[in-house]
Amino acid sequence: MTIRNIVFDIGNVLVRWDSLGIVEAAFGLSGEEAKARRHALFGETDIWRALNRGEHTEAGAKAAYVAAGLLTADEAEAMFASLYDSLHLLEDTPPLMERLKAAGYRIFALTDNVREIVAHLEGTHDWWAHFEHVTNSAEVGVLKPDPRIYAHLLDTNGLVPEETVFFDDMPGNVAGAQAAGMHAFVFTDAAQAERDLVSLGVPL
Repeated sequence: MTIRNIVFDIGNVLVRWDSLGIVEAAFGLSGEEAKARRHALFGETDIWRALNRGEHTEAGAKAAYVAAGLLTADEAEAMFASLYDSLHLLEDTPPLMERLKAAGYRIFALTDNVREIVAHLEGTHDWWAHFEHVTNSAEVGVLKPDPRIYAHLLDTNGLVPEETVFFDDMPGNVAGAQAAGMHAFVFTDAAQAERDLVSLGVPL
């Protein structure tokens, strides 16, 4: 079946996402101490996942970290400032999107993300306009690889799974897309993504 739709994750596909680097920069930590702090803030507690599910605003998440005794108010501000500073563009991906768009493919995003971060990226990067629609976990209320977020992407945009390709840096999220009937690949860089697309008959 002909490929018509290309769906991109955002973190580590279009902009860098490095929670360990965020912790290191915000708190001046390194090594095992930084890893332990990252686990406490992004893994062990549900606050970050709840923010990505849209259950907190960014301000609400900061308050929740403080209320849980995980951060002081100043530390919460420092962590989010570091987060925004860390969102470096992966420069090879937007040109691939532009070529696909020019060739007539429909371009979408599917991201586990925070409303405020999405607004920041949309207001900062011209490539955001290439997306016909962005499916964001904070708007849907579930995270990848929950089948409901893939169904939302497909149903909202009227996409045929077999005509759709998804790129994500997380193997579990790729498996979720494949279970929903899409073609899906682990994203490592734009050059590999191009090879993956060519393997499906997309002319590039």
